[in-house]
Amino acid sequence: MAVKAQQRAAPASNGSKAEKYAEHLAAGMTSRSFASKGDRTKYRLKIAAAQALEEIGYQDVKVSDICTYADVALGTFYVYYRDKNEIAIEVVLDFVEHLYDRARQVGRGTGEFDAILNTNRFFVAAYRVNAGLMQCHLQLQSQLPEFRQLWRPRHQTWIENLARSISRRGNYKEDMPGSAVAVAHALEGMVFHYLYAVIVSRDSLFDQEGLSGDEDLALMLSTLWYRAVYCKDPPAGR
Repeated sequence: MAVKAQQRAAPASNGSKAEKYAEHLAAGMTSRSFASKGDRTKYRLKIAAAQALEEIGYQDVKVSDICTYADVALGTFYVYYRDKNEIAIEVVLDFVEHLYDRARQVGRGTGEFDAILNTNRFFVAAYRVNAGLMQCHLQLQSQLPEFRQLWRPRHQTWIENLARSISRRGNYKEDMPGSAVAVAHALEGMVFHYLYAVIVSRDSLFDQEGLSGDEDLALMLSTLWYRAVYCKDPPAGR
């Protein structure tokens, strides 16, 4: 791996830091204006749902839990949402859109390898602090057809953006196996499924894989990504 040993201990850049999604939403209570008291109450329910889904999980969370987090009466919930599925779908879709927006930001204005590395640093950090919502995302995909219907076009847009980047910036030629879209799907799957197994599922099979921490994890995934896209090792000294 063409990465110097001392760089494995390098801290993530400020741009690639992640925060709990519920805290991100809570910050919006003071930074945004609400057209009505009802809009403010609905937003409080959304914050509460993000907290409850993260800490309790989709399978076990109840509407009453969300109301407890929001400090509202049970009947208030049903003024704004039909059931826990409706609010879970809204929160998780917005959460993933937020991650994609942040990922695009952290990769801008940097070199080829740094763009990949900073993006993967961000996703590692995001998985760490939002493991519960990451699990909810997978559960909603597998259990709720209405979620899949809304999620798939958003996911496809992300994949198409990755594919355009691979075609524009990489050395993956047309005569190589698979299309740029297929490569984008494969690389995204590598990162997301590996992070899910290591961070969310905490699969013990990964405990002995020689990764000393999150920086090593981000470096490994980024090196594999870079080699796949550019057909060469990362630059010496990176």
